[in-house]
Amino acid sequence: MRARKNMKSTVAALAVVMTITALTSCGECSWRSAGIHQARVHNLTVPDTIASDEVLAIQFYGDTEIFGEPTLSSIDTVRKSTEIELTVWAEVTVFCDPVPPFATSFMVDYQVPPPFDPGEFRVVINQPDGSQLVERVLIEP
Repeated sequence: MRARKNMKSTVAALAVVMTITALTSCGECSWRSAGIHQARVHNLTVPDTIASDEVLAIQFYGDTEIFGEPTLSSIDTVRKSTEIELTVWAEVTVFCDPVPPFATSFMVDYQVPPPFDPGEFRVVINQPDGSQLVERVLIEP
């Protein structure tokens, strides 16, 4: 009877060790691309005022809805006389299961060259859900 109990304990312990090993070892797992996804910008910073001949410095933080490590891929830009519209794209790198998902953000410093017309200039960021994040800069002559 005692031998059977020891055998069950040994099998149970072996099963636990094998499960832990399977969960912590990566085997053939490695980092891989999950593709390019539109980024969500959470924080957009622009100066209140600049001169019409100055560079407009824009800083923003973004991430994607895909868990992983996002890296800025590209920024689609449409510039008009009174605004600039940006759509931000990021490539996401993920690690295969069973590693728990995680998400990080990335920061971008973007510069818009002059000239600017005096008055209000809008910085518009297109979001993945179709909404827009908008900040305004006063352009002085």
